[in-house]
Amino acid sequence: MDLDMLRAVSILRLFTDDELSAFARLITMREVKAGERIIEEGTPVNALYIVCDGVVHVRRLAQKREMLLGRLGSGAFFGEINLFDPGVATASIYAMKRATLAVIGYEGLRTLMASDTALGYKLASAMMTELARRLRQTSSRLVNSAYWTTPEAPAGA
Repeated sequence: MDLDMLRAVSILRLFTDDELSAFARLITMREVKAGERIIEEGTPVNALYIVCDGVVHVRRLAQKREMLLGRLGSGAFFGEINLFDPGVATASIYAMKRATLAVIGYEGLRTLMASDTALGYKLASAMMTELARRLRQTSSRLVNSAYWTTPEAPAGA
């Protein structure tokens, strides 16, 4: 995998060339077709995914309907939650067009993070920064949605 392409991924920007090379050795490439479900909500997840090419949608079931939570393009990642909090997928991920994904299994990633603590810190810190950004964005959407849909909203607001 091309190191410049990896360096374009937000969570890998501060990695040295050696750290990127070590990370790249863990990657398996996966091609997915348009419309293919990559991860199903409620099923176990065992890998971190980076979108190398294409667009994927993040969707969650709400009252028997799928709700679009986000769109991820080149350089974006998903699957990070279960790296730190093992469990099942919190959302489904679908390829919207043909996509190329870099897949990094948790076991190998945890081993790398434990053996190179500087790399592990950089990766965990960058992921937490992105998770915090996503949480703020989701909270804002939730508040705006609740505000605009309640009949008790103040007049003239």
